[in-house]
This record gives sequence, C-alpha cells and structure tokens, in this order.
Amino acid sequence: MNFEKETRGDIIIEKINIERATYREAEEFRKFIQQDIDKGSNKIIIDMKPCEFMDSTFLGVLVNSLKQIQRANGNLKLASIHDDAKVLLDITRISEIFTMYSDSEAAVESFKE
Repeated sequence: MNFEKETRGDIIIEKINIERATYREAEEFRKFIQQDIDKGSNKIIIDMKPCEFMDSTFLGVLVNSLKQIQRANGNLKLASIHDDAKVLLDITRISEIFTMYSDSEAAVESFKE
C-alpha cells in the first residue's frame, strides 16, 4: 500500500510509503487524504519518511489539502522530509507555507502546544 493512516486522538498521521511521489500517485493520495478532510479532520500530519522525491503534481495535492484544512481552522504539517524532497519545497518557496518537523512525534507534540 502506498499510503497508510494512523490516528492519535484527533490527529491523523498520513504516511507516504513510496520513494517517489509523482503524478502517478497524486490522484490516489488526493482521494486518500480527502476522506479525512471530508470527515472533518483538521489536524493532519503527512509523514514522508521514505519519500526521496516528489514532483509538482504531488506537491499541488499537498498545497490544496493544506488550504482546505486551513479553511476548516485546522493545520496540515509535514514530517520526516528527505533532504532531496525538501529541495523542491525550498526552490518553489512552498516550504514557507508548511510547518515541517523532523519526525511525526515532534509534529504530534506541536498540536498539543
């Protein structure tokens, strides 16, 4: 399975279990996260630990999901971003709109503050 979910109270951790997140997986992921957004989840963490690369289509799904969750007064946070994947976030300046954490545990703790 490319994606899996873990629930910690009212926090959802969406795990990306692929090395390359591209347009091929973007629609599948959009549907996967949209289920939680539609259910009213507004505290979501995307754990990207094994993901070394993401393309602009996949990044677009992340940005769109963030916007939807922010409209619901929530937040979407990124965790375990590989250095190579972070390059795209930095080049596109998308890193400025996401809060990023070294791992999902740190992201979970940030919701408690």
